[in-house]
Amino acid sequence: MSTAHSGGDPATDEISPPLELVVDLCSRLRAAGVSYCHWKSNDVLHLSASGDNDLDLLVDRRDLQTFLGVLVAAGFKQAQPKPRRRVPGVLHYYGYDAASGKLVHVDAQAHLVLGDDTTKNVRVPMERAYLASCTEGSLFPVPAPEYELAVLVLRLALKHGTWDAAAFGLASPTSGERRELRHLQAAVDEDQLREVVETHLPQIGWRDWSAHHRALLEDAGLARRLSTGRRVVAGVAELMRRPAAADTALRCWRRVEWGTRHYVLGQRNTKRLTAGGSLIAVVGGDGAGKSTMVTGLSEWLNGPLDTRVVHLGKPPRGPVNLAVKGSIVAARRAGLIRDWLPNYPAPEALGEHVPGRTWLLWQLVTASDRRRQHRRARAAAARGDLVVCDRFPLPQVTLMDGSRTRWVPLERLSPVDRWLVAAEQRCYAAMADPDLLVVLRVDPDTAVARKQGVDPADFVRPRSAEVFAADWSGTRAAVLDASRPAEDVMAEARALVWANL
Repeated sequence: MSTAHSGGDPATDEISPPLELVVDLCSRLRAAGVSYCHWKSNDVLHLSASGDNDLDLLVDRRDLQTFLGVLVAAGFKQAQPKPRRRVPGVLHYYGYDAASGKLVHVDAQAHLVLGDDTTKNVRVPMERAYLASCTEGSLFPVPAPEYELAVLVLRLALKHGTWDAAAFGLASPTSGERRELRHLQAAVDEDQLREVVETHLPQIGWRDWSAHHRALLEDAGLARRLSTGRRVVAGVAELMRRPAAADTALRCWRRVEWGTRHYVLGQRNTKRLTAGGSLIAVVGGDGAGKSTMVTGLSEWLNGPLDTRVVHLGKPPRGPVNLAVKGSIVAARRAGLIRDWLPNYPAPEALGEHVPGRTWLLWQLVTASDRRRQHRRARAAAARGDLVVCDRFPLPQVTLMDGSRTRWVPLERLSPVDRWLVAAEQRCYAAMADPDLLVVLRVDPDTAVARKQGVDPADFVRPRSAEVFAADWSGTRAAVLDASRPAEDVMAEARALVWANL
């Protein structure tokens, strides 16, 4: 998700208005009587309201099913992180705000689950008291600052107050965490704060909790912060779902593993929709904006969700392609193959030529590569990825990606050549329809004008005209008027895609 305020202080930057989706969600939750709150980072609550930060919501477990029903009714969809990143009691939902084009992430918890980001090992059983302390804000209910600060100091100890955090260079709170600490400190009543800690964090106790609290406020040296932090962490050992030593080992392992995946392998922390993956195909003539659409959709989805782009018109060349087509090209250059048809012969030439065997073999190799790419795309979608296809073989589009041998007169071919034709057509017949087909329709004159200076008009016009004139009424295709401004077409496509995921 993009962060519009990353360049300055989020607490003082110009405040963006709340998203319509967020306002609607809060209204629905209030009407349904759900007991919940935005449980942390409330010093920059405007960033959550504007979709620049996640919505970190703590929900009363007794209201959880009602809460989830409200999310679904508001258009949110559940997603899951990879198994090694899943935390019991934590749910992830995404919703689409049409006005801004943003995907809004709801990080919902039925439990107060805390800890280092790699393990989240501690559950503090004070959820009901935490929620009971809440007051209504302009949008979200928020906890009393005493409760929020009590939990924040524990969170910072678990994340930064251990020797392994120091060994990995993670012992210092971030600027945002320091800001949050100062914000809450200015709002609390000291006596009420002590009562909250002694009542709800008796495992730690006021003495150890306040010692770490002071070390953080005073920005004490590393040794003091680690000494006080370790006592806080040791105090909640009874609340850990795995033993402290095992959790330390797991934190170290995952920091190395996740760092390698992120910085060395370039892998990102994305999620997959629980409804499963989907294959989304974008087709259209030249000048319709296919590449822009594919790029826009993939970048939008790939922020939080596992997304990949495949090109079914120009798939990667396999070894057979390189060997066969390379040999044919060499033979043509040497003059060994003289009679060669274009991939899409002009109609007036069809009755005058019978394609040679090498031409038919060339088309079979092309079809095989496209079928292999289709198989890869289908497998990725079956694993849960969102796959955005640039172009797709369709019966309605004969001048771009479909079978190139449909016009061939079989009665004039030898048995071997007829087999080549049948094999090529089987490749295309094996490609199942996409889960969502987006057709970008633009009139040929506009397409020619857009491609002026890039492609010749006699190349662009027929390809655009074919898509423009095709009858899509009997198909499940979503046909978009691509002659409009690109941002309008993209907004319509995003809403369409989200509705079909």
